[in-house]
Amino acid sequence: MKIIVKKYAFTLVELLVVIAIIGVLIALLLPAVQAAREAARRSQCTNNLKQAGIALHNHHDTYKYFPNSSYQSSMGATTLLGATATDPNGNWRIRIGALAPMMPFMEQTALFDAMRQTVENSAVSACHWIWDANATGGSGIRIGSQPISTIQCPSDPESRTKKDTEMARCNYRPVLGDMIIPNGLADTPRSIFRRGDITNVGFDAITDGTSNTIVFAEGVIWNDPSDTPRIIGGAGILTSLVANSKPNVCTALINGSGTITSTAITGSDYPGRMPGKRIYDARLAVLSVVTVLPPNSPTCGSNIQWDNSISLNTVSSYHTGGANTLYGDDSVHFTSQTINAGDPSFDVATETGSSNPYKDYRGPSFWGVWGALGTPKGGESVTGP
Repeated sequence: MKIIVKKYAFTLVELLVVIAIIGVLIALLLPAVQAAREAARRSQCTNNLKQAGIALHNHHDTYKYFPNSSYQSSMGATTLLGATATDPNGNWRIRIGALAPMMPFMEQTALFDAMRQTVENSAVSACHWIWDANATGGSGIRIGSQPISTIQCPSDPESRTKKDTEMARCNYRPVLGDMIIPNGLADTPRSIFRRGDITNVGFDAITDGTSNTIVFAEGVIWNDPSDTPRIIGGAGILTSLVANSKPNVCTALINGSGTITSTAITGSDYPGRMPGKRIYDARLAVLSVVTVLPPNSPTCGSNIQWDNSISLNTVSSYHTGGANTLYGDDSVHFTSQTINAGDPSFDVATETGSSNPYKDYRGPSFWGVWGALGTPKGGESVTGP
């Protein structure tokens, strides 16, 4: 008797059903995986920002004051500590921003020594590594393109320096307080970052309390002008922007979809001039943020050459709903983009009667809780999140 074994196989319908089920499971799983990855990136970003806070504190412990916004007092040999702009090397010390003297406290001593070697070398015409990624200043280290992972947020797709000839990048920016950023260099009395030729300030300047004062915050990196459409909150050029402008002139540039409705940022001359680049430059517009508009609001400038621009650089990040902020007590908090920031149509110049109110005014902030947290001695009774 012959036994016939019947072979079974999936029908086409069954196979399609299985494929559909697998597809649904992947669709359900993928957001969870992406959320887990972003949570890890956000945690790393928080840790990085905290390390910046430790470096800031260590600088203060060493020099008894915070890094300067320009005219760097702590940059150079002992003979340069009291240098003025008329000294042989003082002219180049002017252009060194707050991040440079923090390098020894971020395990970047070799990089700091290379910077200092350039500053002390009277034969070098300028700190050319500020704008030239390939410059070494005779040290052999490409200072301007040296990537430092601890000052880059992994959530920002432009955070990594893609090759050693590109300008280094930074996501963590000094907070200048509740002001519009002036063109070039300026003293910023509503911040702990002050010009070294005018004054050095320490913890005694934070009379509002270190736990109530933001000193560093996140800012997304602009690699070049083509990045404009992806800048969080939108970005645009407003040639009429001045030191006493109302913040709402910046928000008016951006329509509901977050795109520019005025002059676009274009051109081939400007990749090195964008925020987050030239990370040791003292020109405030490229490496600082302010607490005027809430996090992830629009950013605007008066000039397509951002390093030469009056600007309103908003705190921003790729984290959903807000950005990380570092306080004076070295605590890191996530600040929601819905934080109270006052009335953006408020006219500070009229209220104070000053032609430069963001610099000259000494009272409480006009920009709500957010503005109060960005000032070290406004006298406001607010606390952080």
